Amino acid sequence: MSLLTIKNLSAGYGDSTVLQDVGLEILPGEMVVLIGPNGAGKSTVLKSVFGLTTKTAGEIHFRGSDITKLPTHALIEEGIGYVPQGRLVFPSLTVEENLDMGGYSIDHKQTLRQNKERVYEIFPALKEKYRSRAGSLSGGQQQQLAIGRALMMTPELLMLDEPSLGLSPKLMHEVFQTLERLRQSGTTILVVEQNVRLALQYVDRGYLLAAGQIRFAGSAAELGSENLMRDAFLT
Repeated sequence: MSLLTIKNLSAGYGDSTVLQDVGLEILPGEMVVLIGPNGAGKSTVLKSVFGLTTKTAGEIHFRGSDITKLPTHALIEEGIGYVPQGRLVFPSLTVEENLDMGGYSIDHKQTLRQNKERVYEIFPALKEKYRSRAGSLSGGQQQQLAIGRALMMTPELLMLDEPSLGLSPKLMHEVFQTLERLRQSGTTILVVEQNVRLALQYVDRGYLLAAGQIRFAGSAAELGSENLMRDAFLT
């Protein structure tokens, strides 16, 4: 059974429609990428799953249940995590306080502590700086914190929007290596990434969006076709 299924989705913001008849599915344990030119609607797919758009048609199913109309807080509790573009952290709060914000709905102190320790195991640099204000961290560490905050609720599906944006080539690979480790530990991942060559080194398969529609779906090797890239990004 698919973990996430999107069927005939049309969505946007207010009266503006961005996605038209979009369909995709993700199986448990996969890492799947959404690629396409700027303005294609990639981020809108993630936001639609996370309850942040106006949906005018279609359905979204998670573990076989219809979540199309669920509010964001309920989606988090269902097991969906979302890391938006731009390394959004609370700069005036410490690393630990940021993680506590990610686990705000956990009312069991031991569970909260265990989840935080798991994040620190994944990102040792955060443990070293747990008392530092998030605004003082490097760009790479802020991205780690943004991901770690989403992991505090131990999501089954983790969605990330441009996780390598603004990072050095070395840090870009470190982010995707971390995502690969998360996948190996059982987290299913859906990622929007503009650095296509980087993403295709790590993902199982993906979808190409253009003008709000799915234009192609295939393996990482198929998505890396020179002809497909040229047609998608240069026309």
